[in-house]
Amino acid sequence: MSSFMDLRDWGMEMARLAEEFTVGFEAVHGYPSGAHTVCTVPAAGGAVSAAALVCRGVAGPLLEYYSHLGSVELPDLGTGIWVDDVSSLTAQVEAGNYPNRLTGAVDDTVSVFATDGGGGMYALSHTTGYVYHLTAGALTGNCYDLDETGYSTAAEDLWSFLDQLHARLTAAVEAQRAVLREEHGR
Repeated sequence: MSSFMDLRDWGMEMARLAEEFTVGFEAVHGYPSGAHTVCTVPAAGGAVSAAALVCRGVAGPLLEYYSHLGSVELPDLGTGIWVDDVSSLTAQVEAGNYPNRLTGAVDDTVSVFATDGGGGMYALSHTTGYVYHLTAGALTGNCYDLDETGYSTAAEDLWSFLDQLHARLTAAVEAQRAVLREEHGR
């Protein structure tokens, strides 16, 4: 997935799934869901957003992503995941909350673009294209020092990461459908 239509299609399908997930969530889990959203951006806004990120050293695949899509908020999908929109990403980088360099177990330049509900971050490698899941390390300035247990490779590239996210949400929606069918005797 890397073309304009693929990203737009991904965003529209994820938005549809997020809405269905939200609608069925309370009936299945017994408590209300958080706000699940997937935002697309207008073409002109996406170009401006991508240009703003270039100045901050954000990697190529993320520039393509942010040219077409914005935030993704799925707080009840597993431990949750939040893909930042451009303004949130920029604010986190400027505040010093997101590293752009990994040291220790991994030596790499990265762009953090998402977080999970457990304090972890997702970062795109500028050298390999991998998406790292950073779960424990020491943030000093713009460097994040990792030991062997402080990270994992979440995906081979950003497109695989997005495909995995789609698969997880699809599976969660299908599981909810199955529970609701069973409750209604269908």
